[in-house]
Amino acid sequence: MALQAEHGRCLAYEELEYTRGKLALKGSEEMKRLVFVFLVVYAIERILETFWKREKVKGEIIAFYTLPLLVGAHVVIYLVTFWEWVRLGDDEVIWWISLAGMLMVLASVAGRNWAIKTLGSYHSIHVETRQDHELIQCGPYRFVRNPYYLSNMVEVIGLPLAAHAWFAMFISGFVYIPVLGFRMMVEEKALESKFQGPFAAYKRQVPRILPKLF
Repeated sequence: MALQAEHGRCLAYEELEYTRGKLALKGSEEMKRLVFVFLVVYAIERILETFWKREKVKGEIIAFYTLPLLVGAHVVIYLVTFWEWVRLGDDEVIWWISLAGMLMVLASVAGRNWAIKTLGSYHSIHVETRQDHELIQCGPYRFVRNPYYLSNMVEVIGLPLAAHAWFAMFISGFVYIPVLGFRMMVEEKALESKFQGPFAAYKRQVPRILPKLF
């Protein structure tokens, strides 16, 4: 009787573990489909956001070559991310990592669009200064001098994270972010030349990329 009871408990335990495994696999499959849809929707949103025609004030474009470099790197990051996610096995998906990555991307989209709305007609996908340029210090520019670029950095980390795309993450860290940092310095130098004293005061009060916690 004792042996039969023990055998019954073993069978029940094995059945429970099997059920848990099936549920975990089903959850991973659903997360994989969710991230796939997320990547497709993200690509559409990013294209529309970047090339949407907005009212703008034209000015002098500086370091034009930084735009194709950044766009090219971003496209490579996206394609590698998509490729790595498609190749990933269902049992390799860690749901909370994917969720954290997607939340980072959503936060970056919100932050970038906040910056675009604040800049208004002064927003440009180029480094560009105008004759009657205004030094924007409101909205997200109260907290950091480069909220648009901060959002992009969060995005290119969150996107590979959502898809467990570690090679894409490497491209983000060692190609995209350094080029973005270079462009940021070029832009700040142009603004410093344009505004001189007011921009110097702004630099002293507001951090470049990471907001002050206190």
